[in-house]
Order: sequence, then structure tokens, then C-alpha cells
Amino acid sequence: MPQRPVKSAEELESMIMAEMREYPECDSAAVVIIGPAGADWETALASTGATIDVDCQQRLAEITNRLRQQFDLAE
Repeated sequence: MPQRPVKSAEELESMIMAEMREYPECDSAAVVIIGPAGADWETALASTGATIDVDCQQRLAEITNRLRQQFDLAE
């Protein structure tokens, strides 16, 4: 099975945030990549606002699942 391309946490965060900014409900959200390195990485939302919209959380989950299938997290 071919190995997936490897991206740093910063690269993945940037890719995710570029997509998240397309949705107004995610304006105040920031994304953090959580290890471990490899295919099992996760994301978490942080917010500069009072709350994080449920729709924004759902969008993050969808984007994360798709990108996790495409990229591994670098060590």
C-alpha cells in the first residue's frame, strides 16, 4: 500500500483553516493538531469568541476526516 504524503502540524492547520474560513460560523475558531505522528492525528478547536458553533465543530470533523485520509502527520 503506498504511503501517504506527510505534512507538519502547521501545514495541516493552515490547510484546515483555509477551508474553515469559508464558513462565517467559524470566524472566531482556531485549529490545533494533536498527535501522534502518522495517520491517527486529531484536531481540536480553540476560539477567540465566547462559544464555538456546533456547525463549525461539524465542519472541522468533516475536514479532518477527509485530510486524515490524504495526509499523515510528520514527527
